[in-house]
Amino acid sequence: MSASKLSKADIVTDFRRAQVMAAARERFTRHGITGTTMDGIAQAAGVAKGTVYLYYKSKDDIFRQILDEDLAHFHDETVPPIAGDGDVEHKLRAYFLGVLGFFERKKDFCEHAIFEMGADVRKKAMQRFEVVFKAQVQAWQTLLESAQRDEAIDPIDARATAVLIVGAASGMAKQRLRGWVSGPLEEAAAQAARTFWKGLAAR
Repeated sequence: MSASKLSKADIVTDFRRAQVMAAARERFTRHGITGTTMDGIAQAAGVAKGTVYLYYKSKDDIFRQILDEDLAHFHDETVPPIAGDGDVEHKLRAYFLGVLGFFERKKDFCEHAIFEMGADVRKKAMQRFEVVFKAQVQAWQTLLESAQRDEAIDPIDARATAVLIVGAASGMAKQRLRGWVSGPLEEAAAQAARTFWKGLAAR
């Protein structure tokens, strides 16, 4: 009986948290961090402000959780596929498209929230980004080392090349977020993949 009651409580808690998170994301996207208040989040979620404080200490606490969830999705969308099916050229294109596509979907959130993070929140966010960055680099290094053994690519410094690939994708995403470059994602990903593949392919 108690287990049943606990289960119902957990369901309600998960639902309320999801409500608050969705409302907070919408507010951060429209108003940024500075323009978002706990009152506004509660209003958008359709709950009392006390309910929001029941689950989160502050808007920064909510923002950090949103970042954690987004970065978990970023990891899942970009790291496992590197070890999946397909040759190196195919994976290059899929990787660049995955990175660019992720940030394209988060563009409004990034523009209105991430770029105005305070020093403490930014530091913690960069630490979380670094974890994903390192996972991407390690996945590419492993793949490139395997491709070298199979003589599918020329001899290279796999670690340095992996860093270049991940850095290039990150740089392209930032340029698009800033509005410095535009154009179809598929074309940008294909061009980046072709450029790297030309330098990697076994002669």
